[in-house]
Amino acid sequence: MSRRIGFIGTGLMGRGMARNLIQKGYTVKIWNRTREKAHEVATIGGEVAEWPADAAAGAEVVVMMLADPNAVLDVVEGPKGILHSIASGTVVIDSSTISPLTTKRVAEALRAKGADLLDAPVFGSKHDAEKGELGFILGGEQATLDKVKDVLHSMGKVFHVGTSGMGTFAKLVVNHVIAVTLEAMNEGMALAVKAGLDADVMMNIIQSSRARSGIIEMKGPQVLKGDFTPFFPLRLMSKDMGLVLDAAHSMNVPMPLTAIVREIYSNCLAEGLGEEDFCATIKWLEKAIKKEVRSAKKNQS
Repeated sequence: MSRRIGFIGTGLMGRGMARNLIQKGYTVKIWNRTREKAHEVATIGGEVAEWPADAAAGAEVVVMMLADPNAVLDVVEGPKGILHSIASGTVVIDSSTISPLTTKRVAEALRAKGADLLDAPVFGSKHDAEKGELGFILGGEQATLDKVKDVLHSMGKVFHVGTSGMGTFAKLVVNHVIAVTLEAMNEGMALAVKAGLDADVMMNIIQSSRARSGIIEMKGPQVLKGDFTPFFPLRLMSKDMGLVLDAAHSMNVPMPLTAIVREIYSNCLAEGLGEEDFCATIKWLEKAIKKEVRSAKKNQS
């Protein structure tokens, strides 16, 4: 595999994605706003670019994994952005979770240069990124996808959901369900602990009942241990809830639960929890009930 890939954004998730591409034999040129993070990835191979435009120059495929819509627009349209160097026929895979309007804007800008966009936000953890086991929720034309299947399959599996922009919408729906489900767990566990129930027993009951879910299976033990190491920072889920509400308002879709959850995230940001994992929303509830939701085993250790 000698295809040249420009990789932009080697943060929590992008690091593992880029490393997989290098390990599988692609020629990868890396750019990250914090240069040290790009150098860290390049230690196993690849080259560090000075600017996004440098990463895209001569690349057949450009992969972007960025924090928010503003970061994407800066990388694409900025003074050193990829529009200044991208070649006709290049495929850009944008795995950032952004707004559908931003996806449309980027797709149109790239199309004017003869390039194509696949919106391909991901689901999975940083560990899945390291193992090449992410899920890519992909919007775009089948013919464009066919050109870069090998690149995507080097990082995970693909769920093609429709035309350009549909991947972005689908990812927002996934994150909406995750955030609302986790908040329901947090509130239920806070009520249980305040009432005097054992947190371990209550969590076991939830996961043995119809209330069980994958996100509770993943985050429940983290909450009970009091481990808020950021697999997905709270500030990013807060951003995503804002994007969900923006999309819903644009289509007149009522989402009252999401509005409430978004307000909870705002309160948590004000409490300084933005860099902790998004399950740290439990801390806001714990402060209110003056009790921690923790495993008895942790308290005995």
